[in-house]
Amino acid sequence: MREIKRTKEQLLKRRDEIEKQLNMVNQDERIQLDNDLEEQSIQLEQQDVYNTMEDNLRKELNMIEDELLDFEDED
Repeated sequence: MREIKRTKEQLLKRRDEIEKQLNMVNQDERIQLDNDLEEQSIQLEQQDVYNTMEDNLRKELNMIEDELLDFEDED
């Protein structure tokens, strides 16, 4: 029982970390494109990286939420 509680706590902690990361990614996304075309290209590549990061974080968050629901079902 103690191991389950610790695992649940770890999931809750990771969920909080992911939510913070998502907030940071969302803040970093809010950029205005530069007038320089080369700089725009770099900015758009960075945008792709942010989008991929956000997608991966959201997938992990969904998995954690599912696992947490399993804990509630056990109670």
